[in-house]
Amino acid sequence: MFTATIRGMLAHKLRLVLTTASIALGVAFLAGTLILTDTMNGAFDTFFGQVSSGEDAVVRHETAYTAASGAGVSRAPISAAVLSTVRDVPGVAVAEGVDSGYALITDTHGKAVLPAGGAPTMGYTMTNDVKLRGHVRLLSGRAPSGPSDVAIDASSAAKHHIPLGSTVRILFRGPSETFRVVGTVGFGHEKSFGGTSSAYFTSATAQRVLGTPGAFDEIQVRSNGAVSDAALATQLNAVVPHGVQAITGAAAAKEASKTIKHLFSFVGVLFTIFAAIALFVGSFIIWNTFTMIVTQRSREIALTRAVGATRRQVLTNLLAEAALLGVAASAVGIGVGIGVAKGLNALVGALGFSLPTAALQINARTIWACMIVGTVVTVAAALVPARRATKVLPIEALRDATPGAHAPSKVRAGLGTVLTVGGVLAVVAGLRADHGRSMVLIGMLATVIGVITAAPFAARPLSALIGAPLRSRGLPGDIARQNAMRNPRRTASTATALMIGLALVIGMGVLASSMKASFGTVLHNSTNASLYVTPVNGQGGSFSPDVAELVRAVPGVAAVSATGTGEARFDGSSATYSSVDPATVERAVKLKVTAGAAAALGADGVLVRGSVAKGKGWTLGDRVPVTFPATGKRVLTIKGLYDGKGYLDGDYVISQQTEEASVPDRLDSTVLVMLRNGADQSQVRSAIAGALAAHPDAKVLDRKGYAKEVGGAVDQLLALVSVMLLLSVIIAFLGIINTLALSVHERTRELGLLRAVGMTRGQVRAMVRWESVIISLIGAVIGAALGIGLGAALAQSLKGNGVTRLVIPGGQVALYVVAAAIAGVLAAIGPGRSAARVDVLKAVVAD
Repeated sequence: MFTATIRGMLAHKLRLVLTTASIALGVAFLAGTLILTDTMNGAFDTFFGQVSSGEDAVVRHETAYTAASGAGVSRAPISAAVLSTVRDVPGVAVAEGVDSGYALITDTHGKAVLPAGGAPTMGYTMTNDVKLRGHVRLLSGRAPSGPSDVAIDASSAAKHHIPLGSTVRILFRGPSETFRVVGTVGFGHEKSFGGTSSAYFTSATAQRVLGTPGAFDEIQVRSNGAVSDAALATQLNAVVPHGVQAITGAAAAKEASKTIKHLFSFVGVLFTIFAAIALFVGSFIIWNTFTMIVTQRSREIALTRAVGATRRQVLTNLLAEAALLGVAASAVGIGVGIGVAKGLNALVGALGFSLPTAALQINARTIWACMIVGTVVTVAAALVPARRATKVLPIEALRDATPGAHAPSKVRAGLGTVLTVGGVLAVVAGLRADHGRSMVLIGMLATVIGVITAAPFAARPLSALIGAPLRSRGLPGDIARQNAMRNPRRTASTATALMIGLALVIGMGVLASSMKASFGTVLHNSTNASLYVTPVNGQGGSFSPDVAELVRAVPGVAAVSATGTGEARFDGSSATYSSVDPATVERAVKLKVTAGAAAALGADGVLVRGSVAKGKGWTLGDRVPVTFPATGKRVLTIKGLYDGKGYLDGDYVISQQTEEASVPDRLDSTVLVMLRNGADQSQVRSAIAGALAAHPDAKVLDRKGYAKEVGGAVDQLLALVSVMLLLSVIIAFLGIINTLALSVHERTRELGLLRAVGMTRGQVRAMVRWESVIISLIGAVIGAALGIGLGAALAQSLKGNGVTRLVIPGGQVALYVVAAAIAGVLAAIGPGRSAARVDVLKAVVAD
């Protein structure tokens, strides 16, 4: 039986190659994702280990929680007096206080040096002790030694043509200052620190422009070698004040690596989702292939049964074939996955995320995971057709095998209908509920499964409808229509693979279009501002609070209201908050305060969204425990409830005064500008732009420009998702090619008879081509309808987050459908040629 399995696989090489390619592409995506994730994690571990290699211990303020548990690391400073205490500890060779914070470099023309992808723009202390710097090393020039000296990262210097000796202005949270570039800095083997721009100052300068007078962000310690690092940290902990801690340098590096890996974890999750989609689509092709194999080999299977093979042996034979196919495809997929990992890395870089360079990490667990997943998916997809093969009776060996074209079962029809209707009802119920987003997602999943289950029942009428115009193309078009209708299960299975990919692409397109169209409406309905000051990089980020003061002084400006955002734990749960100016926020933002007032926020107040307060049973005047990473726990009093949606992020609003006391490095994210009566908007905008020449980290936009910029960011995200989903569409078209190729083999006698009665080779090719177009259009039409429904449901579920309009990109949907038809023509080229080359005499006598 095993020999028969091997021979059966090798006898149909084209089928073997196409089926292997289908599952191999999905496995390749999975392998590429795992390899890229392991490479990223290894690179970060190595990178931070090198950069921190000079630190044997670090003394710093304790934090309530870290970025790895849901919020950015932000620690309170420690008193400079602790430095002398640390230096007196036995085993300490060198100890220096260091600071870090927001520092935006400008080039020699005054333009902001902006890292791609919204990476931070940071400033640091350059320690006097060279060994304490670890792998932070000077690549050219010298270290800063005076108050006007700065060393910058070599990447920024090279990309923005900033030579040694040039004068640059650097922006801080406070006033900007001018410095002379005296050196360039590298980090291990990298020219930038994780994609950020970096500026290094003397200790005194860094403390003045980045930190707090009389305090340091942390103290770095180098041992004299007399004690171990762990022992040194223990000795330091015995003498530092309460609330201050000492850890080993290795532990600090590991923590930093863990934090950055947490921030980049979305990359692996995102790519894994797309890999799962690709494997899911590939499983349809495997299922379809084995269904056709069982049909075509029914006489062969019956013969093996007639000579004594048991049902179990037949099942084992087919599953062994699937397992061998899965193992071979997975092995190919792993090999291709190495190239995919490089491509994904390039894609991440194109999106602006700079990753440390490192050799690709191919771990044993990646190989095993891919082999197991690829093989299990293949065997699982082949299980139902294989079980069907066991029902072939020995008597069938005495008659010709005919293609199975049984109508789908009534049980399947009922199940598909129930799932589809139930899913739609769940989506509707979820959209009507206050917190029904989970129900919407469950309903969407049930609807997709229901449509897949019921697809065979739509295949025949859709084939008839789509194929009706082909009757005008003569006999080839009419026969193609009948072929698509002949076996609705096969047609539906082939079309479903394409349907899934297109449904996801179109669904994301509907959501993206709705988000873009809604943002302008959100600005109009939720703000009173005429102009908006935003970060200049357009990819998130923030800027100095000094910007608001500059704008406030511009003639024609009636009022400005700055906003910021951050994360903290409210009542024990991590949540996003917005920080505002209590004096102006209600003038600038339509908060729809239902109780209390934003002006009453003060230094210890919080506004809570009404739905959240209702869910927690809070009322005006209640006290809410809040934990900030840097300063720990404090209690805020509810000073108001609001229902405004769309502009401010999160369910909580605090004052900038509260944030300043709790977040040492607070920055603004936007400034809303209201104009005086009669002021000319274009003139005021020009005046603000002139004022911001001193702060190139921010720019001014009108409402239309702001909406357009946000739309550009949405388009970039949509492009990423579409590129990722394109793989599943490619796999779907491989399935169409595979189905047509197997169909040609199955219909050898039929094709020979058609040729014998006068059909030309061109007509045969046209027949196969039109059948491919019908299958492609069925997948495209169902996918378009399902995608529009999914996108609409997602958009409506986000109505509370500002997605107020539903927009269906009709032109884009039509383009996808037309592209599917064209791709169907291309998919039929190979099978069409094979069909046209069928030998008439051999075909009419084929068994």
